[in-house]
Amino acid sequence: MIDLERIRKHSPQDGDVFELPADTSPQLAGQFAEALHVAVPGVRCLVLIGTVNQVDEAAMNLAGWYRQ
Repeated sequence: MIDLERIRKHSPQDGDVFELPADTSPQLAGQFAEALHVAVPGVRCLVLIGTVNQVDEAAMNLAGWYRQ
């Protein structure tokens, strides 16, 4: 079961991102995504497991993610 206190809630509108806790199973994340589509039919959003961080180009290069 998802701990509701640990979900960061964003409005279910096109382009929104939902971050689920890192210990969420892929199956449960899929169920959450399905529930979003039942609640707001046709909504186009992203459901992620774990925390989203923005990194700069230097950090990506250091990690081996070179820009082409």
